[in-house]
Amino acid sequence: MFPLKRMLSLREAAEYVGITLLRLRSLRLVGAGPHAAMRNKNGVMFRIEDLDDYVDSLYRRANISHTEQARHRNEWRGRLAALPEEARGGISDSFMQILTRDELLEKGANRGFRVLFLGGLCLIFLSHTPLIWRL
Repeated sequence: MFPLKRMLSLREAAEYVGITLLRLRSLRLVGAGPHAAMRNKNGVMFRIEDLDDYVDSLYRRANISHTEQARHRNEWRGRLAALPEEARGGISDSFMQILTRDELLEKGANRGFRVLFLGGLCLIFLSHTPLIWRL
């Protein structure tokens, strides 16, 4: 198979995984989510194998067997295939939303605390700066 046929754009990757586009962007922002294979002028591209590995890791983390995972993923792909092309972007798999929410909270909280801590240090530093006292 031609290599670029096995690559998906950001929107297609979100649809393939079963999450919303905003959720996938949020995961990428905090350093979580599937590994991006390449960046080009049109955006980020993902390998289908990387997306499958990511979904598999989420299911393993939730302690769900491979047979149950395969059943659930096939059911999701069947529901997705039954929808018209224009309606696919708005639908997401609620189970995958829950699994990615946990990862987003875990990684996002860590980054959020770092930002708050550094912001607090900057505020303390600036509050003791004589230049601000003159304003």
